[in-house]
Amino acid sequence: MFTQAETVLNPLFLTLTVLFLTFIGLRIRGVFFKKKSRTPIWKKETGLSYRIWGMVKTVSLPMMAAGIIYFLFIVLIFTAILHTYVKTLFILIFSAWVLLEICMSLSIPENLPRTPVFRRIIHFITVLVCLAGAVLLCPKIIQSYPFPAESECVLLDLPVRGEWLAGHAGATELTNAHFRNRYAIDCLKIGPEGRFFKEPEEDVTDFYSYGEPVYAPADGQITEVVDELPGDVFGEPDTDHPGGNYVILDIGNGKYFYVAHLMKDRIPVEEGQVVQRGDILGYVGNSGNTSFPHLHIHVQNKPTADPEGRITYPFRFKTMLRKRLLFWLGVSNAALIRNDRFHE
Repeated sequence: MFTQAETVLNPLFLTLTVLFLTFIGLRIRGVFFKKKSRTPIWKKETGLSYRIWGMVKTVSLPMMAAGIIYFLFIVLIFTAILHTYVKTLFILIFSAWVLLEICMSLSIPENLPRTPVFRRIIHFITVLVCLAGAVLLCPKIIQSYPFPAESECVLLDLPVRGEWLAGHAGATELTNAHFRNRYAIDCLKIGPEGRFFKEPEEDVTDFYSYGEPVYAPADGQITEVVDELPGDVFGEPDTDHPGGNYVILDIGNGKYFYVAHLMKDRIPVEEGQVVQRGDILGYVGNSGNTSFPHLHIHVQNKPTADPEGRITYPFRFKTMLRKRLLFWLGVSNAALIRNDRFHE
């Protein structure tokens, strides 16, 4: 399924990159090489309507572009199926085109007010498209980006090693499909080529997450363990046991760390055992209600997996390297949202 998505999405985004690069070339050719005269929108001879529409486009275009990038590479799930160079090229070329269009929107061709009506209508339609895109897409960044303040969050060490991708993550439904376990995160291990699976994608062992150790993110005491559920068949979720094999760790102050979808017979801790941060709790598997191997984590108010009365809490990681879109940054007491990459 992911291989098929790769086959479609990588050529699609490369095609879009070429398309925007072509737009840039045509714009530069039309303005600088053909030397078409343009009038800045702040000059009186431009006319009030063109001045207003130019300012509207100047403001709305970057808002729309930010919304598009956010939707494509943060809201849409598992962008790791895109090759890193494809994603980077698209963002850079698309951003360059947007910057050029912002500059161009500060002026109009001198002959535009005298051109046929349909050309002027097209000009105004492009402005309306930018405005509509800004209104529809940009608010989604504002809605989904914020995360509860540090003072409201549980602070943890990272429970995994190496480079991982946050699948469902964040504080809102826009980037997190954990409707009952708000703030939960699904984590996927990233391989050396930037993908989270290997071909032929037919077995659980084709996923880099499978078999990876999971570490205690804090000192505490084990309160519940399930270790006998199978999970070696790819693509067959166990809806009767959503968490599959799991461990629950009492981390103090009425908070419990829950880690799920672990391998059968590979959990080295038992109920009542005291563990230190960094101790291994288990190994990532494919047990429970999951279509492919990944790690589910959240912080809750109960020492058991019984969903009745469960409350989940926001949590942050004390220190990590995090890549959001293009750049790696060292962050402290930071949260994750969908498609963030991270490692210790």
